[in-house]
Amino acid sequence: MSSPALATLALLPRASLRLTGLLAALILFTASLPAALALASGALVGSIGGAVADGWSSAAGRRLIASIAIVVTLFVLQQVSAPTLRSLADALGRRVEGHLRAQVMAATLAPAGVIHLEEPGVVDRVSDAQQVGTGRATVKEATVGMAVVASKTLGAVLAAGVLASYRWWLGLGLLAVYCSITWVLAGQLRRTVAALRGHARRFRRSAYFRDLALAPAAAKEVRVFGLGAWVGDRFGDAWGVAMAGFWRDRPRGRWVPPVTATVIGLTLGVTYALLGRAAVVGEIDIGQLTMLAGAATGVAMVYSLGMDNLNISYGSAAVPAALELEDLLAEPRFQLGGDRPATGLPSVGIRFEGVGFQYPTRSTPAFRGLDLEIPAGRSLAIVGPNGAGKTTLVKLLARLYDPTAGRILVDGVDLATVDARAWQRRIAAIFQDFIHYELSAADNIGFGAVERVGDRQAVAAAAARAGATELLSRLPEGLDSVLTRRTAGGVELSGGQWQRVALARALFSVEAGASVLILDEPTAALDVRAEAAFYDQFLEITRGVTTIVISHRFSTVRRADHIVVIDDGSVAEQGNHESLLAAGGRYAEMFRLQASRLTADGDVADRRGI
Repeated sequence: MSSPALATLALLPRASLRLTGLLAALILFTASLPAALALASGALVGSIGGAVADGWSSAAGRRLIASIAIVVTLFVLQQVSAPTLRSLADALGRRVEGHLRAQVMAATLAPAGVIHLEEPGVVDRVSDAQQVGTGRATVKEATVGMAVVASKTLGAVLAAGVLASYRWWLGLGLLAVYCSITWVLAGQLRRTVAALRGHARRFRRSAYFRDLALAPAAAKEVRVFGLGAWVGDRFGDAWGVAMAGFWRDRPRGRWVPPVTATVIGLTLGVTYALLGRAAVVGEIDIGQLTMLAGAATGVAMVYSLGMDNLNISYGSAAVPAALELEDLLAEPRFQLGGDRPATGLPSVGIRFEGVGFQYPTRSTPAFRGLDLEIPAGRSLAIVGPNGAGKTTLVKLLARLYDPTAGRILVDGVDLATVDARAWQRRIAAIFQDFIHYELSAADNIGFGAVERVGDRQAVAAAAARAGATELLSRLPEGLDSVLTRRTAGGVELSGGQWQRVALARALFSVEAGASVLILDEPTAALDVRAEAAFYDQFLEITRGVTTIVISHRFSTVRRADHIVVIDDGSVAEQGNHESLLAAGGRYAEMFRLQASRLTADGDVADRRGI
């Protein structure tokens, strides 16, 4: 792993070559001011005696006036250059942050599948990379810190050069002492930051409990179930475990700060004593003493282990993870191959042949030798116990994963040879955990085919087909209403209303060319009557589209052309509603169980076994 500071430094010209050049020039200029001020101060003090003796109009008096003007100018420039340096570095740092954030997003989105988000090591790396620009010390602060430290370091070298004009070993020795001390302390700081990064997973666990306490999503249950104290205790435990590991691995050396402070004090004392003695014995005059004493003070600038150094260490800590993420996610194990076009697929059907699949973090496979035929242009319903693998089947079909055994054929072509992203554009899906975009209703529907998101007429038509026209008419701004209360003027929808918006999104995708429509629990938040009304028109408006429905409600699945029961990683039963009831197997058992639990208004009271 590269040094975080060096990795950040290498990013500067990539973020903005112009600003990097300006910053480098300003660093050189700012660094030269302390040495120049020491020289000018020495000249000013040295000319005082002659000016007093010969008067202001003499050559010595004019030199004094010129020296005063130069010292004042240099002093003003010092006061101006320091904040200007920070401001320019701040602007460059913001660009670096934007560059890195875009790179992290691009790297994470690059794989067509999602298996990389299932691997703990990758999740840890993504978590580290996400800290770019989000911590207390960000890349912006690190950039500012590097500019300031570089200016002070270079200024110290130039000041050491002034001191070396008197005794070369004095300037070099003083610089060596300060650099050594800074190197020791900076090394300790780097090891401390590395120890923190080494426990990213434990800190992520504590952050989870922190978010349960602070995030709106969990606020209701935390209060209703009285989980406040429990969440607080778990946060304290997780934080304690993470910090215990950190304290165990942190670098030792409490003796370092007092020892280095003592060394610095002795070094300065010896330096000033040597210069004072030289002035007493007449080796240097009062002007030279002033110049050399100022230079000695300037050399001390290299020892500047303050907030800027902390910002460099903490602000740049996430940079290597962000840079390495791109290479990590480019590894073949995270890539879904294939380059065949997906145009027109499927026209005949989709077939699972001996498909097996196992999640990276699980010890048992989700599927073992699954065989399934999905005719094109027909509707298929998938039922089965919770955890049977229904949603996993949909993810394989959408090629978010590739099977670990067997193959999936589309019109006789191995799906693994088809371009993954092109195939995914043939899919319109509503997953159980579909996204509530905190954007306008038009965007929430139009994202089904982002290339047509501006076609308001088509968006409104998709909403009408999903039965969402009345819902949209009640929104304050119609399609332009922002669907979140976290935005001024925004509105929040109920679960059922959100599902209608999601259905409209899927239908909009179908209208734009998607040929496989996947509905994973599409009407779970609707009542039975609303669901029945929806499906009365749904299969008609999607006629000719390959439709796959996952649902616990038999009022939904019984309308499908074909029904498949998934259990224990394979197809347990299949057929239409009537034939499966007649067979008296698992489907008939689940149907009769649900039918027996119907309430008076026709809703399902108990879905636990289905």
